[in-house]
Amino acid sequence: MIERIYIPTAKRENNQITYNNLPDELKKKVIMVLRPEDRLLYNYDCEYLVVPTQIVGTYTELAQTREFIHKHAGAIKYAMVDDDIIIKRRNAKYWTGKSNMEKSRRTATTEEISEMYEIVDKWLDESDIGIVGLSWPDEPPGNKLYRDTTNVNTYVFYDGRMISEVIDEMDISSVRVSEDMLFLYEALSRGINSRKSEEWMFDNRSQVDKDLQDSRIVWKGMFEGKDTPEDYFQTDEHYDCMKYIQKKFPHGVKIFEKDGKMKNVKYWKKVYKPKNSNTLEGFMK
Repeated sequence: MIERIYIPTAKRENNQITYNNLPDELKKKVIMVLRPEDRLLYNYDCEYLVVPTQIVGTYTELAQTREFIHKHAGAIKYAMVDDDIIIKRRNAKYWTGKSNMEKSRRTATTEEISEMYEIVDKWLDESDIGIVGLSWPDEPPGNKLYRDTTNVNTYVFYDGRMISEVIDEMDISSVRVSEDMLFLYEALSRGINSRKSEEWMFDNRSQVDKDLQDSRIVWKGMFEGKDTPEDYFQTDEHYDCMKYIQKKFPHGVKIFEKDGKMKNVKYWKKVYKPKNSNTLEGFMK
């Protein structure tokens, strides 16, 4: 089962969207991850994990915090989730041909969120699946229940039995942004495959709520002078992060300019190395 749900958060003691929308039985598994100065501000009925002071305020604070969480979790199944997420469920008509709701998608009920966790738990028991994520709401629906060997971020589940075996050799905290991309490439290159659900989606409220954007303290300094977070991704700083990842995985990332903006394409399957790649089955994958 999914034993822990880590929620890194900062300065949102009165607006815990992810936590508030979880069913009660899953709230009991939550561990909010905080900076030391924020601990006394939070009063939720859950566990807390305070990041080491030497991480706070560093250039790669977010990436180091995620690494700290992975190592704290150890060899269990766990989730690492942004603090501003509402779960959506997509209509099953796209992969079954039979509609199960009036619209193409809707907000998931607490019972359905519990169902989602049960499904993910079973997926993580498959021999090669160690990372499971949800779809973005604006991603076009596929004709299958899930996709393997693809990008996942924001609301992600991990099989710590696999991650803990390689975490010490993984380079996952060398970039300020796109740390989730670097982590996934490192995992795929070590035979830990990813899966993305087509049925379950995450709605990141920070993308539409100005108040939540203003409270993204971890990002402060990066987005100053930018109209939107997306503007940051056209800066030299972000370009340097992408070039670092490309240097490590040259066959996995293509960076180019189009219409005056920096673009990139990821080739996840070119990086993935199945653990049984020396067998006929692995070769066929």
